[in-house]
Amino acid sequence: MKKFLVSFLLFALLISQSAMAELTLDDLSFNSDQIKVDPQFSKVIKERQRKLQIHQKLGLATMAAMTTTVLLSGDAKRNDAHKIAGITSGLLYWTTAYYSLSAPEVEGAKETGSSKIHKTLAWVHAPLMAIVPVLGYINKDNDSKGKRSHGLVAAHGSLASVAYISFMAAGLTMFFDF
Repeated sequence: MKKFLVSFLLFALLISQSAMAELTLDDLSFNSDQIKVDPQFSKVIKERQRKLQIHQKLGLATMAAMTTTVLLSGDAKRNDAHKIAGITSGLLYWTTAYYSLSAPEVEGAKETGSSKIHKTLAWVHAPLMAIVPVLGYINKDNDSKGKRSHGLVAAHGSLASVAYISFMAAGLTMFFDF
């Protein structure tokens, strides 16, 4: 039994060593003509990957800044912390958007599943991220003058909530594969 066990272990070791050897195209039943890499395509893919990785990291920072802004909204009338957090959120948001929008598209690729939902939600939060800061400024200005805000300006908080929820949902879609 000992001889069998030693023989088996030696055989397993030899097999595992050969498995560690680098695979060649021939081992995978491909020849070099079948997998030629287009250098231009490779360059586009690398640039897209780089920009979308930055987009992802900035998106997480934007999530944190937007959450801070929402948490500070109750103190907006007493101090400028909410305004500063909102400005920070806006700058991060538009920088994040830049990296997504400037990432080169891959010809023939189709958006499906999570990435399609992610992009669709941008049609909700992007316009709101453009208008909510303006409404916030007008609302704060009215408040400082003792005026009551009404209409769209009074909806600053509600519209900001929709922007926040749609942005967070867009971020969360990328954690799940639909």
